[in-house]
Amino acid sequence: MNKGGWFGFRFRIHLLFWVVIGLSVAAGRFLEVCTLFVIVLIHEFGHVAMAKELGWKVTEVQLLPFGGVATMEDSYATDPLDEIVIALAGPFMNVVMMGLSYVFWLGGIWTEEWARFFLMSNAAIAGFNLLPIWPLDGGRILLGLLCYLLPYRQAALLCLLGSTLFAGTMLGLSLFDLKINLLVIGSYLLAINIQAFLRFPYQFFRFLMEKYVRQPVEYNVQAIQIRPDETVLQASQKLRRGASHLIYVQGAGLLAEDQLLRALLFEQKHDTAVRELVL
Repeated sequence: MNKGGWFGFRFRIHLLFWVVIGLSVAAGRFLEVCTLFVIVLIHEFGHVAMAKELGWKVTEVQLLPFGGVATMEDSYATDPLDEIVIALAGPFMNVVMMGLSYVFWLGGIWTEEWARFFLMSNAAIAGFNLLPIWPLDGGRILLGLLCYLLPYRQAALLCLLGSTLFAGTMLGLSLFDLKINLLVIGSYLLAINIQAFLRFPYQFFRFLMEKYVRQPVEYNVQAIQIRPDETVLQASQKLRRGASHLIYVQGAGLLAEDQLLRALLFEQKHDTAVRELVL
């Protein structure tokens, strides 16, 4: 494990990764398995490069027994388009590598068999990552798209619900067909999404805090309308990602977003009616 952060983030290798390497040696598939993990690593560095380009903070890249994951900060309140672009950067690297495999085969550098293996491996990794399951790339793209249509809280919970159902279906199919690899992956993704549901109140708090500390000029301004009897907490659940809000309280007047967030985060006015913030 790299604790020092050679590239500004931590690089970790899961303990079970070495188990997979050992099994691949025993099965005579060491080169193939190492190639798969190199492909995964390049895929993840595609995410890292795009995230850094957009100003996100990358904290960790970890190699898992069946793939990899890049952990990033500054992802809660930013423009949903950033999330989508970063998520697509990984599969894009797989497409580039697929093209290179074809070029190397035509140039006589690789045999047709090895070029086919490399191409199909990239296609499989890109296809798997584009499944609409959080935290895979497809799940992140789904969340970004939902954030354009819905308030952040509603979009995130809907994404997690869909991801949990999809992961549960994957797990069920693995039990039906007795496929060990699908069983392990489905179990891991299901556990991750259940954990995300349990941690969502903290994640929503992070979203609200990030919106408060960011400068309003970073966002597009959107107007929302709420009833005067809605509580501060209920009003905060209507805030959208990547936008600053001008809140119209029916029959009472206008309320600035930072005023609403300050009442919620620092003044402990969760159950206070929003009309009292305007009057």
